[in-house]
Amino acid sequence: MNQWPQHEYRTLIRERHLDTFGHVNNAQYLVLFEEARWEMITSRGYGIDQVHARQVGTVVLECKVRFMRELKLREEITIRTRIREIRKKIIFLVHDLVNESGEIAAEAEFTLGCFDLRERKLITPDPFWLNALAGKPSESV
Repeated sequence: MNQWPQHEYRTLIRERHLDTFGHVNNAQYLVLFEEARWEMITSRGYGIDQVHARQVGTVVLECKVRFMRELKLREEITIRTRIREIRKKIIFLVHDLVNESGEIAAEAEFTLGCFDLRERKLITPDPFWLNALAGKPSESV
């Protein structure tokens, strides 16, 4: 059972996302997923200003993307983001990219680490950062 709320980010596929085949380039999916993560943490009060002030952010340790359906120019998409699990310093996050028809066009699994920018090492996230990522602090962390 997932104890953390899902975040939804809606956007439009634009010309900059396309490759020479006229559909979204594979690297652009990572850009879209990054936008969705920033929107999620910013909406929860932990934007770039807080990252700079607190000197704590996340780093991507691993990602896996599964491409399932083609996305085309000017298509409206929704990226649903949720935390699957948090284990001490490591956050397991899932994105579902949904097309206009409501079908999943791509799935992504990210392994993130909470990163101290001063010490340059992974740390256990504090309750403020947990709220930014997961929507609320978790008792099981």
